[in-house]
Order: sequence, then C-alpha cells, then structure tokens
Amino acid sequence: MNKQPKVSIIIPLYVIESRFFSDLKKFNKLNYKNYEILVVCDKPVKIDNPKTRLILTGKQRTGPAEKRDIAIIKAKGEICAFIDDDAYPDKDWLVNAIVHFQHPEIAAVGGPGITPKEDSYWEQLTGLVYGSFFCGGHAQYRFIKGKMQFVDDYPAYNLIVRKKTLEEVGGYGSHFYGGEDTFLCLKIIKAGFRIIYDPEIVVYHHRRALFIPYLKQIANIGKHRGYFAKKFPQTSRRLSYFLPSILTLGVFITPLFGYFDKMFLVFYVLLFASFILVAMSSVIGKTNLVNAFLVSLGIIMTHISYGINFIDGIFREKLDR
Repeated sequence: MNKQPKVSIIIPLYVIESRFFSDLKKFNKLNYKNYEILVVCDKPVKIDNPKTRLILTGKQRTGPAEKRDIAIIKAKGEICAFIDDDAYPDKDWLVNAIVHFQHPEIAAVGGPGITPKEDSYWEQLTGLVYGSFFCGGHAQYRFIKGKMQFVDDYPAYNLIVRKKTLEEVGGYGSHFYGGEDTFLCLKIIKAGFRIIYDPEIVVYHHRRALFIPYLKQIANIGKHRGYFAKKFPQTSRRLSYFLPSILTLGVFITPLFGYFDKMFLVFYVLLFASFILVAMSSVIGKTNLVNAFLVSLGIIMTHISYGINFIDGIFREKLDR
C-alpha cells in the first residue's frame, strides 16, 4: 500500500452555520498531503478551499447516510474518511489511521470524538456526561481515549473505510438518521473484514448543550438502537443496550409499591441518592461540585431518555427517517 494513499474526507452537511466554515479551515493543519474533501449538501454553499469539492444532492432533503453514499461514488481516494459537519480532525488523524490499512483484513478504523476546548459551558457538561463510565459504559472509549481494540460497531463521526470495501457491501444503503453507521459496520463484519479502534485517531466533536438539545439526540439514538435490537440482533441485541430501559422501568415502577409499603419509598430515595453520588464521583476530579451534580442529573436523564425511546424502537414496525 502507498505510504500516503489518496483519502477522500466526506462531510454530510446539514447545519450550515459559521462554526462549520471555521472548523473546515482546521483541516488545512492535517499532517497529510494526499487528500480531498467532499462536502455533500442539499443546497448550494460557498466554500473557499482548493481541496474541497461541493456535491449537491439534487434533492430537497437527504439524511447523512444518503449524502455519504453520493460522495462515495464521487470519491477519488482509495480510502474514505467520514466525519460529521460538527467535528474537525486532529492534525495526525489520517497519519495515524492509514498505518492500519497495511493489514488487508482491516477494512475500517475509528477513534474517539473528544469534546473541543472551545465548546460552551453547557456543551462541556455534555462532554463530561459522555465521558463518564456510568453513561457510556462499555462504549465510553468512543468519547475519550480508551485502549486499542477490535470493534464491530462504530459511529460515523470518526470512521475511515476502504472505498473498495464500501463498494463491496453497497455503502451505507439506508435512510436511517442515527444508527446508519451500525448498519454499515454490520455489513462490513458480515463480509469477513475487521474494524479497529485506535485512541490516537482523534477528532474533536462539538457537543449538543445539556439538557434539552442533548436529550433529544439521545432519544433518537435510543429509538434506533431499540429498532436495531429487533432488526439486527448480531450487534444490537446486547444486555448493555437493554439496561437503560430496565433502569427506567425501575424508576417509574418502584414508587408505586410505596402505596403498599413505605419502605419501598425509602429504598427508592436511598437508591436514587446513591446513584447521584456515584455518578458525581465519576467526574469530580475533572470539575467542581456544582458541575458534577449537573452531570449526574444528565447521566440519569440520559438513561431515562434512551430507555423510553429504546422500548419505543422495539415496538416500531418501520423506522422512518
């Protein structure tokens, strides 16, 4: 394999705002020369960057999976690097990723999406929620630097894939908005390839502010994962994905038993308080007590929002965009 194979960086653009154009300039700092940037959008956008091509979908409204599939066809690189329109890469992003493609069985690599230092106060709190083990659990490494490992599911905000493999599996091939990456990774694994996570393949991913904007995003993720648990059990029917729903049912059902026995209410209050203290302890070394308390509430509300919508997803016959 060439030391610097051509890489097509693919960005599905949905939210057109000044921050996107500011982040796009940071791609110029990449410690890698042989790349192009494909920005895919439903409407015309003025982009002043010699390495960037704007691709119009020709449609009124397309999702990120559809935009990425359009870009894959137009890509000139032998590697496609997917990143979201609210993220930008570390300067060594591509250098650290390309080394893994020396191994023919590895078709894709991913790395953490770390909260940028310039994010606002409420966005930083969301970053702490994501980075807590009591929120991310086994997937915590997606938001902080974890240990290198093979994975079978990875988000498209930082996913780099051989174009040949993408063509072989039919690209994203879905209209899902939230979970489209799960569907792609499942096809890659089924085709006999491997996906590796490397903590040094870093992008900086802007967060949605705690609480409402963030919880809306989590609700969408939970709904899709619930649907996938039924539709694609190979990677989505795991106990860890069901736990928030079990916790949520406990939160709402346990107080009802207090009608028959007050001890249930005492148990409920003690358990709830204990969870807040444990959640606070997971971030207390990174922030102050007030912020740690807000983060602990964010963690609890994450599980509830995800849990309710996971159940909703399970019972859906069809999942619209």
